Amino acid sequence: MNLITPGLLSLILLVFLAGCAHTGADRMNLHQAELRLDLAERYLIEGEPRPALEQLQQVQNVSPDNPRLYFNMGLAHTSMEDWDRAAREFEKALELNPDYGEAWNNLGQVRQAQGRLQEARQAYEKALELEGYMTPEFAYYNLATIFQEKGETEKALEYAVRSIEKNRRFVPGYELAGSLYHELDLYDEALRIYGQGAQARLDNTGLGLMYAEELVRAGRISEAKVWFERIIEQNDDSEEAHTARDYLEALR
Repeated sequence: MNLITPGLLSLILLVFLAGCAHTGADRMNLHQAELRLDLAERYLIEGEPRPALEQLQQVQNVSPDNPRLYFNMGLAHTSMEDWDRAAREFEKALELNPDYGEAWNNLGQVRQAQGRLQEARQAYEKALELEGYMTPEFAYYNLATIFQEKGETEKALEYAVRSIEKNRRFVPGYELAGSLYHELDLYDEALRIYGQGAQARLDNTGLGLMYAEELVRAGRISEAKVWFERIIEQNDDSEEAHTARDYLEALR
């Protein structure tokens, strides 16, 4: 079976779009604009915001009323920590589509980065009000970090747990909830939540290591050893595997 890798997809799109460039931006059709959006999103995934912006700016001439365009421009400026410009782009996306849950969530992240916590909270809550918002775990998690930043640990924990309830495979939610249980000296609950996460994401060595370390603290050494050995088997060269070896050596 032949697979198109992300790099090959980018190359195909670049070749296609280069052929379109000779017709001029004024003659670019909507299909070509969508291809440029796809390419821009690939650049964003690969951590390259500037070439993403180059593609998006060309799309703007053809499809200036596309919320997806401004959302991606917001992501690019967020990546470059240009918070003011990022906020304007997300706000433009929301002006065009007030039910754009992802844009509300990302606007919240920008406001949080700017230290405007009340506006950030309002944006996250707005995202959660939308029935069509597909990734509420992110907004719940972000709300949790706001309360954590404000020192309201119990409230932060409430939202961290909600993020997990919305997505049982949401790694950041487990990590944050476990650390918050620790802050509250609720070690049995920390053990439970890390165990739940490790079982839900057997592919995640980070969560597995957190659970194993918690098992050691609880005195459940034989169970911890099983998890340390599992981590080593999963990825022998990972940082987590090196830590697991250190634990196993100390536990002999």
